[in-house]
Amino acid sequence: MDILLFITTLRESDRYIETIYLNGGCYQFHLILKTFFSDCVAYINKDKDHVITLYKGNYYDITGIVDGIDYCPLMSRDDINIVSNWSFYRNKAIMIKECPFCEEPITF
Repeated sequence: MDILLFITTLRESDRYIETIYLNGGCYQFHLILKTFFSDCVAYINKDKDHVITLYKGNYYDITGIVDGIDYCPLMSRDDINIVSNWSFYRNKAIMIKECPFCEEPITF
């Protein structure tokens, strides 16, 4: 299976998938990719707030191919402990309904 096809299919499965994996779920997304594509390597940005995946010379997140500039391999145990606790569910607002005019989520 092609990794880009996998990412696109997952992203298009629900309108909020991209939001989840860009707001707390990026490391969990890497783990999903690693399950299906075992050669994946996690990279973290210099601000230590986003994880992307290196696979066969390209970098990926839920949006598809991304730029790996200012990212380094996720190597330290401290970093792994930090990113393992990231979660959209635990760290972000909960959607309660959609705006009737623009369909954006209304959160609290």
